[in-house]
Amino acid sequence: MEQGLIYKKIAIVGLGAAGGLCAVLLSKNPYLKVVGFDTKSAFSTLLPTGGGRCNITFDEDDNREFAKNYPRGEKFLLSVFSQFNQKDTRRLFSDLGIETYSQKDKRVFPVSNSSYETVKILRNHLYSSDFKFKKEKVTEINISGNGYEIITESSKYNFDVVIIAAGGKDFSIFKNLNHKINTPMPSLCSLDIIETDLYKLAGLSLTQRTIKAVTASNKYTVQGDILFAHKFITGPGIFKISALSAKDIINQESLMEISFNLTDYSEDEILNFINKNSKKTVKNVMAEMVSSKLAHYILAQNNIPYDKQCAQLNKKEKSCLLNSLSEFKIHVKKRVKGTEIVTAGGVNPDEINPKTMESKLYKNLFIIGEVLDIDGFTGGFNLQNCWSGAYICSRNFE
Repeated sequence: MEQGLIYKKIAIVGLGAAGGLCAVLLSKNPYLKVVGFDTKSAFSTLLPTGGGRCNITFDEDDNREFAKNYPRGEKFLLSVFSQFNQKDTRRLFSDLGIETYSQKDKRVFPVSNSSYETVKILRNHLYSSDFKFKKEKVTEINISGNGYEIITESSKYNFDVVIIAAGGKDFSIFKNLNHKINTPMPSLCSLDIIETDLYKLAGLSLTQRTIKAVTASNKYTVQGDILFAHKFITGPGIFKISALSAKDIINQESLMEISFNLTDYSEDEILNFINKNSKKTVKNVMAEMVSSKLAHYILAQNNIPYDKQCAQLNKKEKSCLLNSLSEFKIHVKKRVKGTEIVTAGGVNPDEINPKTMESKLYKNLFIIGEVLDIDGFTGGFNLQNCWSGAYICSRNFE
């Protein structure tokens, strides 16, 4: 590239989904000199997504319905998705050589069903351009004349434009910038409970339960799957609850109560089933409604002998069983550190122009991806935020 053709020097800080795609799009412009900074290779954060299959987005045409899947950022994203939505993402990926398909649950994956193959194609677009990669950690971003100075652990650089796509883990690079950082909290994470006996149920999963949660400040209701693990509860339904309650106080002194139905039967139907099987043991009848492990747990918790006949159950025991089956309760004492998929918190979106992704405080400073206080449920929503922000940002330099 001839030096005379370069009219913009652009730094991209962070090369995950948002920064990486932005780099791919900008590197196609011969009049730009694009340099990316990251301690990992481009698109590395994509490798574990979708269980290694890369859940690219979610197949929902209505932008309003799509935006409802973000506990934080819904209003901001309505403007963003009006410019670039999931349909546009699939078209763009097709143009890049990545065909996609939609599952019955509307999650969208590459036809290859491989995050590795998807990352390989995206990286090839970068390698075949004049894009420059600096495997260096950015420690400071300073205003310098009409541009910016980037300081890394090993050097200093000057750029006309800076695009920050550094993810939701470290916000220290904003220390010399006046953007408001909403307190980062784990979202889409597993939850630790005080009922440690439930650890015995590790491996048990419940499909599409109605889950209710109550914290000191809020109430939530969602639909989703629950998985009991060795030290916590997890699964898509629990992730939704953790996302919605990400900014609520949860600790030993302020527990979150979670309740959910263990069966698809009403209380009357459960009672009728118990009465019709009066000669059977309560253990066997319970095991016809829930798993054997869960039946044992419920009976032990209510001090009901396993071999007791249903006809021998007194009114109080029947009431306990009905309550356990229709509104099983557990209590969360903390979020499990290190299990979060995304972070709630980050740069306040009110300080970003959704039509350009440019900072309202600094000219030629753009902020995209998870570093913003925007996070969605599982299912491709967080990646869609990254793709949309990256595309809109890149459009400023066409």
